[in-house]
Formats: sequence, structure tokens, C-alpha cells
Amino acid sequence: MKRFLPAVLLCIALAAIPSCNVKYFENAEFGDIIFDPSLAIPVGEITYTVSELFEELNDAGADILPNDENVIQLNYQETLQSQSASTFLNIRDQSFSGSLAAGVNVSNPPVTTTLNVSELFEFDLTQTSNETYDSIFFSNGQFEFEASSTFDADIDFTATFISLVENDAPLVVTGSLPSGSSGFSQTESLVDYRGLFHLDDQGNPSSNKFLVRIEYTISVTTSSVITSGQRINFDIGVNDAAFERVYGNVGNQSLAVNFQVVNFDFFRNFEAGNIAFADPKITFNFDNSFGFPLGIDFQEVSAIGPEGAIIPLEGDVVNSLQVVDGPTLAQEGQVIRSSIELNKDNSNIDVLLSSQPTKVIIEVEAGANPANVPPVYNFVNDQSILDIGVVVEIPLDINLDQLIAEEQLDFNNSEDLDEAKRILFRINAENELPLGGLVELQFLDDQDNVVYTIDQRAAFDAAPVGVDGRTTEAALSTADIQLEEEDIRAIENATSINVVATLTTTDAASNVAVKFFEDYELKFKLSAQADVEVNSGSN
Repeated sequence: MKRFLPAVLLCIALAAIPSCNVKYFENAEFGDIIFDPSLAIPVGEITYTVSELFEELNDAGADILPNDENVIQLNYQETLQSQSASTFLNIRDQSFSGSLAAGVNVSNPPVTTTLNVSELFEFDLTQTSNETYDSIFFSNGQFEFEASSTFDADIDFTATFISLVENDAPLVVTGSLPSGSSGFSQTESLVDYRGLFHLDDQGNPSSNKFLVRIEYTISVTTSSVITSGQRINFDIGVNDAAFERVYGNVGNQSLAVNFQVVNFDFFRNFEAGNIAFADPKITFNFDNSFGFPLGIDFQEVSAIGPEGAIIPLEGDVVNSLQVVDGPTLAQEGQVIRSSIELNKDNSNIDVLLSSQPTKVIIEVEAGANPANVPPVYNFVNDQSILDIGVVVEIPLDINLDQLIAEEQLDFNNSEDLDEAKRILFRINAENELPLGGLVELQFLDDQDNVVYTIDQRAAFDAAPVGVDGRTTEAALSTADIQLEEEDIRAIENATSINVVATLTTTDAASNVAVKFFEDYELKFKLSAQADVEVNSGSN
């Protein structure tokens, strides 16, 4: 907001603008000095729109644009966080062990006898939380199977892994365990396999069930003895698995969505005074392609003020769980946007932003499948994302009460003052904005010591505001600054100017907020008259 001040005040502080138009000032009277353009420092006219007055806020990341009401608005957009499927959901390593006993006693049969044994085994998948899987399409991982025997006989076995299929055919492992062997092992890549965990061992719908049928035959010779307790032992492992798609229910797992929102650097333009925004908004946009809803609980939202003071967010938006929608199964692959808006009606966001914060801290708990949402079928694929962005909208519908902005400017015009005995400046302002300004100029030497001060005075008056919220007429004002020779000699030692502007909106003392419409203009017409010491010996 201070960008217009340096230009205006440089003119006041003797900065020449050669291209300025000085015709306006011909024959202007300044007390006992009659303006003579031939002796004037050409400073001319300057016109500012509302957007130009606030354009320095672009340096703090703001876009300065009119809103639907044609009120100039500060817009900030920032991507806060992105959650990918791989960082949200990991398939835990699984291990299952079992054994299948002969179940009968056979001792020295008269002829070699073949004994057939078969059993369907059901195992529960181990999970991180309370998630349940119906199916997993694997993109990586290793399947491991090991078997050993306590029989003193040759064994042929077949293991059918009903829960692991490729091209709709289950994974089948066959092998032999000769009498006295150390065991059997086999490893398979899980790439292109699909895990089916939606049925129990009775064929009933379920979740998290891993089914395998173990079958084996025993050749019992005439000299062999088989007891009912002898058995085949087996171990199954699913390790380092990665998924392409997962279906079922991910439970109530949390997604990490804690972040720091927007560096509000533009507030650093102001040193003191009060600012109150009438209708600011912060909107969080959640772009979600995870196949489940999220419950957003604002655990803590705090504004950190310029002096370190902490102002917490309060209101309905904090006290109730917010919901971020996810795509349905029919919408798999689509991104669903949900927005949560913090405004003056559901929170104290106007108070937070009016505190001129340096930053806002957001601590949010996001849980999948919140209890207040009807259950939905869940899915995750390897392309699922949750992108979180923030949009801050601050319409210039504000109350400024003696808001102070400072800026230090280089002053390189001292050599132009050598022959000056007296200088008079006149500033005519034509202001359509509901904003008035007082200005003080502090001339500093190269050690930053104040060598001369032009005391605070009105630079422009605030325009009156009508019942429709617009200003009714331009406010006209004139400010004169006269420097005597003693003052000029002091300024000659200055190398910079500290500009202190005090800004106040119309009826600020009554806590009235005013709107800055796009078409408002602030015009300055500047003139300078110098009395100089004429060197009679010059040509």
C-alpha cells in the first residue's frame, strides 16, 4: 500500500520528474511569491488508481483484482500439501503358518498304501489399523512358500492359493517332500497378481481373509509306520508388496495435513495503528481422488501477531467436524474438490487477519471415513492424491485508524539546492478514496541521524461515503510546505528521507468499514517555487 507514497513524497522532497506537466501551476499564488514556471522544479501531476496504490502487496504474493462487487480484493493462493497413495497406505508384510496332520494311524500295511489328506485354511490379514481389504491388485512384492514334513515317508503336495490369482487362475504350487528331506521352498513375484480376500472358508462374504488349500498324498510302504500326529508344516509370506489398486475399507486412518499457511508479509508494511477487515475469507480446497471421505477437524488454528501474540481460531467451523468428499466407485480416477471456507459467520477469521499476523498455523486432523458420514465402499489406487490448497480473499472493505506505514528513500538532490534561498511546495489533492493521509518527512544523514524534519501534515483528505457505500464526491485539499534558507542548508546534508505516513479511512473513529472500488482515483498536482541567489557574473 505504500508504493504511491515514495513517488509523491519524492516530489515533495525535491525529486525532479522531467516529463511532468507544469502548465497547471502557471500563475498560481503562494502568499507573497508569484509562481514562475521558469524557476520551478518540474514536478507536475500524478494519478493513482486503487489497484496502483496497493500494488506493492504483489511483492508479498498477492494478486490485486476487483471482486464481483468491483471492490479491489487481495487474493493469495498457495499449495499447502500433497498426499500421495504411497505415503498414505502401505501393505503390511503378511506371514501365515499352519500344519496338516495325517489324522490316522497306519502301521506296516500288507501292501503299499496311498493316503490322501486335504484341508482348506483360512488366515486373517494383519493390518496397521482397522482397515479391511476385499482385494488388492499388486504391482510389486514377493510371495514365499516353505513346507517341511515330519513323516518318514515320501510326500507329494499341492498348495492352491485361492486368494492369489493371475488371469482369474489361482496360484498353485506343487512339490515333493521325500522322506528325510530338509524341506521345500518357492518364491514368486506378485506383479500382476490380484489378492482376493472377500470370502471366508465357508464361501460367505467377508474381508481380510487369506485362503489356501493344502493337499498331499503319502506313500505308506509295508515297512512304514504313519501316526495321526505326523504332519506337513508350511509357512506363507507376502513381503514388500506394493499396490496398483486396493478395494475394501481403509478404516479410520489419519492423513497428515498440518501446515503453515501463507506468509503475510504485506502486513510488515505497517508499523502501528489499527486495521480491521470487514469480510475476509480463507478457503481450503481439498482435491481428493482417494475413494473415501475425510473428516477434517481443526485441532488448532492460530494467528501469530507481529509481537508474537497468538490468537486462536474460534467458531462453528472449529466446533464441528468438516467433511471432504471422495469419489464413489463409479467415479474412480476422478478428482473431487471439496472446499471449507472460514468466514466471519462461522469463525473469528476477521479478528485473526485484522491482528496483522506474520503467519497462520493450521493443525488439522484428517481421518478417513468419519463417523458422521454414511459408510461408503473404499478404494485407493497408486494415482490417488489429496492436494490441499488455500485461497485467502481480503476485500478492501476495511477500517484503518491511524495506520502507520514507513519507508526510507534515497535522497540525491542536495546539489540542486546550492543556490536556493527559499523553497515553497504546494500539493493539491483530488481524492475519490475514503482514505486520508498525514505525512511526516525525516531527512537523514549518512549515519541515519535526523538533520531536518517536515512535521506531520495532511497530504490528502478522505472522501465522504454515501449510503450505498460509495464516496459521494472527491475530497479536495491543499498542503503548502515552505523551507527557509536555514532549513535548506540542513537538507543539503541529507542522504535519505524517512517517510512516515498515517492513514485513516472515512469515519474510522465510528468503526465504519469502507470499500475501495476499482474506479476510484487519487490525483496529486504538485508545484515548487524556489528563490535562488543569482550570480551576476554568470552568462
